[in-house]
Amino acid sequence: MEVYSHASKYNEWKDIYNWGTCKAGREEYGTFLASHLTSGSRVINLNGQFGSGKTQFVRRLYTHLAKEKHPVVYFDVWESDFSNNPLAIICSELIQQLENVFDKEAPRDKYSLSTKAKRTLNALKKSLSTGLKAFAAASLVAGEPASSKISSSTAKVLDATPDIDPRSHSKKLIDSVKDLHIEAVIALKDIKEHITTLSVFMEDIYDLKVPIIIIIDELDRCRPTYAVEVLEVVKHFFETNGCTFLLSTNTDVLEQSIQSIYGSKFDSKHYLRRFFDRKVNLPQVSIENYMATTEDRFTHYNNPNVIINPYHENHYDNAELFACLFKSNDMELRDIDQVLSRYFATLDYINRLAEESPVVVNSVVLIAGLIGQHSDKIWLTERRNDTETEVPIIRTNTEDCQFNVESVVSSMFRCVSLGKSKTKYEGNGYSNDFFNGPVEMLALQTTDFSKINLFRDTRKHNISKELLIKIVSDFNNENYKYWLWEDHQKVIELSGHIE
Repeated sequence: MEVYSHASKYNEWKDIYNWGTCKAGREEYGTFLASHLTSGSRVINLNGQFGSGKTQFVRRLYTHLAKEKHPVVYFDVWESDFSNNPLAIICSELIQQLENVFDKEAPRDKYSLSTKAKRTLNALKKSLSTGLKAFAAASLVAGEPASSKISSSTAKVLDATPDIDPRSHSKKLIDSVKDLHIEAVIALKDIKEHITTLSVFMEDIYDLKVPIIIIIDELDRCRPTYAVEVLEVVKHFFETNGCTFLLSTNTDVLEQSIQSIYGSKFDSKHYLRRFFDRKVNLPQVSIENYMATTEDRFTHYNNPNVIINPYHENHYDNAELFACLFKSNDMELRDIDQVLSRYFATLDYINRLAEESPVVVNSVVLIAGLIGQHSDKIWLTERRNDTETEVPIIRTNTEDCQFNVESVVSSMFRCVSLGKSKTKYEGNGYSNDFFNGPVEMLALQTTDFSKINLFRDTRKHNISKELLIKIVSDFNNENYKYWLWEDHQKVIELSGHIE
């Protein structure tokens, strides 16, 4: 059986969402979690912060499970947030995937089993139809009529229940709820039995593996009431043998959503435990490892007319230095991706400008400014070329970084600022004195910068000195267009329109 038959999104996702393209280095954890998901039938909460890469992770998990011959269903529940009927959404996705499987021709010796499976599938549709009737009627009685903009996939299921008429009078609906109550209780039991039976048929007829894995993503982004309804639907309709649910959430946010419904004193943690059999946490990603995978993006900008200080050619050090800056600002992967996207967009722009004459830019100043922009820091607009105040972007300890981050940021901003002094330092043991009064120079040269060490390792002091001397040399090169702060500031402001 082709993979797309039991995982409809596989062909669309297989080249994009696989462990080989995972910059976060989560393959080992993903393989471990896949083993846990498939070792039994359960409802599992995957917890991760916003921007931690949950969606990327669960989509890779989807393709991994599909290749392992597990039927997999995925849907972004936030896309259906406009609806008042989560049961219809989940029903439609599940039915569609089951039909994809059982529509395939069975082996000749499994024809009789295939016939039984299709009968069971039809019985499941009928039971789900009963559940939908009860759900829709109850919603209308509660004053929350189902949205008329139900998705096309949901409409497929609703077509099986033509006697649900949202325009009916409330009394008729109340009577319908009463009439459907006993039938709905029976249907709940039947739904679970049918799903279990179908999972066995999948294994016996098509050699697929159980359980069926249903991944629900973006639950924490939904309206609080809708999120709770999704949990209720999973718990009451689908928690059964042969079916495992993985719900991807920022659990803290989900707990707050529940409290917004039931009150701030409501024990939302205890409430969620009744829905989930297990809670697993998405591991924190090593930003250093993540940045190491971006080295090829840095090498793309090996333009001889664009001189990028302090590391023009050592792209590994560029990536590691950026990682230190991201860590010092407690940035999540989503934030890092956005800032990097703007960074490389600015380099694309600078590459075009450099077609006329060589341009000297400072990568630390550029990335620090983009971080400040991402955080809406006011110093970005207030700073000028002759400003020498500290740049307040360092918020947390970075002692595990090889760079002295505070010194790097401070020194690089002094490399794009102007100052005045009677003594001009060259960094190689020489200095020039001006007896007629202070003259304008690079702010870095107003003090003896040969004493600055950009690294925590004191043995690398000479490397620091060489880097800074080169920057001073670039500033003095009349053939270069050397960018000061306000040049960087302009391109940072332009990139701010990219989201």
